[in-house]
Amino acid sequence: MQIPVKYKVQICCGTMCYIMGGAELHLLNECLPNQLKDKVSIEGIPCFGKCDSNEKLHPCVLINDEELDNATTQKIIKKLLTLEDNDLL
Repeated sequence: MQIPVKYKVQICCGTMCYIMGGAELHLLNECLPNQLKDKVSIEGIPCFGKCDSNEKLHPCVLINDEELDNATTQKIIKKLLTLEDNDLL
């Protein structure tokens, strides 16, 4: 039996990320396609320093330790589907 690939989604819970849309990202699990639901772990993490720059990158997310700026539910799902497609090759 093959163990499913896990994708770790870490959502910044820093103040700027949270108020700029990060709060909504915590509902990501409800929007995941069925093929991803059992392969994704979602957790909130403390600010990882992106808020210190003057760029408007909020909300910030890490997917398997890769940064995704200006994250939306749709952008996260698109990235996860791309990762899954690459894993299947």
